[in-house]
Amino acid sequence: MFNHRLLEKLKTIVNRDEERFGQTVALTEFCKDFHIGKIKGKSVFFSGDDKEQIKKILTNKGYSLDVSVDSSMSRVEKLNYGPNEKAGGGSLKRNRVSIKASGNKPLLLNGEAIQLPAMSHLDIDISQVNNTQHNAVILVENYENFNRFSETEMLLPANFDNPMVVYRGDKNESRLDAVLSFLDLIKLPVLAAVDIDPYGLVNVMGISGLSGVLAPDNGALDELFLSPKTSRVDLYERHYLSCHSSLDSLPEKHVCKNLWRIIKANKAGIVQEQFLALRLPLVLWE
Repeated sequence: MFNHRLLEKLKTIVNRDEERFGQTVALTEFCKDFHIGKIKGKSVFFSGDDKEQIKKILTNKGYSLDVSVDSSMSRVEKLNYGPNEKAGGGSLKRNRVSIKASGNKPLLLNGEAIQLPAMSHLDIDISQVNNTQHNAVILVENYENFNRFSETEMLLPANFDNPMVVYRGDKNESRLDAVLSFLDLIKLPVLAAVDIDPYGLVNVMGISGLSGVLAPDNGALDELFLSPKTSRVDLYERHYLSCHSSLDSLPEKHVCKNLWRIIKANKAGIVQEQFLALRLPLVLWE
């Protein structure tokens, strides 16, 4: 089985009229193994007969000569063009999001009420979502908080009293590009549940439909920032330089502005796992 780069190189060779091509380690090994082409300096020359031999080799091994696989294809789709289902790379779980309801409520999706067990969620392709009866989305930054979200107490206004909870994602699950597409699809107000630090706010401040940030109330936040057990000066110092300009330039009425003032005044951050560990109720900062 040929690696993806070599396969694309061989397809290029057989589909172009020129004889001279740049030498690579993989191409040189292929030429030596099959006694095809002539190596001269840093180039490899292929005659018409050489190209016909390459075509036969590729065809006999089940590869298409005129179609290149790419990262947007599923593994099953790639098998239409060759035997390597992983050719071209790409994420295995594209266009999928991880969602649940808050508390012990059912997930309202496509006209159905789906009751999920605690510490579970629905992993779904966004193309399968037609509608939802939730009235807001809570976008959760960290996985443990998402997984244990039923343990989170929230004091929300009535217009956000039945939110859907969405994991903001990582490289393996509920990738951010899919999450943003999903938010654009369902068009609900977004409530961000993130680390209260410069980076956490910068990551959500530009999200379309952002209506507030979930965090403990002002008194509880003050206590968290004052305690060396919960206050994280390192988070502030690590992200201040790359984030402060964007946060400083936010309009006065932006939902992140007041939290940014508190973070900046304390020169520290608070990770959202602390809210879970200390069983702190969350209110809407808007």
